[in-house]
Amino acid sequence: MTYHFKFAKVMSVKENEKSRLLAEYNESVDKFEKVGQRLYDKLKQKEEMLEKQANRMMFGVSILEVKNFQQFLTNIEHAITLLQKEVMIARQAMYVKEERLQEKNIEVKKFEKIKGNDYHRYVQSQKELENKLMDEVSIQQYMLKGH
Repeated sequence: MTYHFKFAKVMSVKENEKSRLLAEYNESVDKFEKVGQRLYDKLKQKEEMLEKQANRMMFGVSILEVKNFQQFLTNIEHAITLLQKEVMIARQAMYVKEERLQEKNIEVKKFEKIKGNDYHRYVQSQKELENKLMDEVSIQQYMLKGH
């Protein structure tokens, strides 16, 4: 008789769910990293722009250039604000997916533990059955020898 885990189908479904959640989590991490990189790039652009403008101010610039700079700076700061919100949303989504993945991982581990215990009981019962059969064979051989 071969071993069959009674919750094999349920365990398979849980493992598939875990794989799906892992893919979703990895996707959310990737999205978070991409949005974070865009924010970093925009902050770097602002920093470089401020340095460049500070250097130009030493040599004097026209009022029009200052107005254009201020408008450009306002646009970058607006973009940074939007990207910061996007980063927060992406981070939160990533944390939610990570939490779901951890919960599913715990479920799968529980089933693995149940399967391990069940298999151990199966092996024990097979040994006991084998020992009973061996005892019966020994008794029959003893009886056949004429005692």
